[in-house]
Amino acid sequence: MDKWSLRDVVLLAFLAFLFGGVFMGADAIYAVVAAALTPLGYAPFANELLFGMWVMAAPMTTMLLRKKGSSILGECFAALAEMLYGSYFGPAVLLSGFVQGLGSEAGFMVTRYRRYDVVSLLYAAIGTTVFSFTYEYFKLGYGAYSLGMILALVVVRLLSVIFFGVVLVQLVLKLYEQAAGAKHLASR
Repeated sequence: MDKWSLRDVVLLAFLAFLFGGVFMGADAIYAVVAAALTPLGYAPFANELLFGMWVMAAPMTTMLLRKKGSSILGECFAALAEMLYGSYFGPAVLLSGFVQGLGSEAGFMVTRYRRYDVVSLLYAAIGTTVFSFTYEYFKLGYGAYSLGMILALVVVRLLSVIFFGVVLVQLVLKLYEQAAGAKHLASR
């Protein structure tokens, strides 16, 4: 289970390339949402609303590969792809990707890599939220906000990560399994 095959490495590279593009799309949406929320004084919520899009690579990679370390590698390589695609966040996405991947990895560690289901995805979402929010609390200066604002930001981030990193990941995996099943039946 722990040994990486060539297929695993190719799938990891494909997912990184794919999610790097997803992250670039999230960057563009972020700019629009932040601009729309700025006059209302809610610009920080743009990051939180979309945060789950930026962390999908980690749980998706782990659910498909089922390897220790795949959350970190998936998120880091997707962040690298995002940076190479020209993200205006620049090289900072590499450190963010590492922290986000580490948080997701911590979630799978809770189950000792024995479960690959909604429970492990929820743990990964919680880990991602805690690790990333702690990091960004200092990076983005969230300490200047009131306790109520900080709690609201955490809740919105967690909901975003659950939507994108649990609900959508499960949906994609279900479609993947259906396609794999259809391919298997067609090859008979």
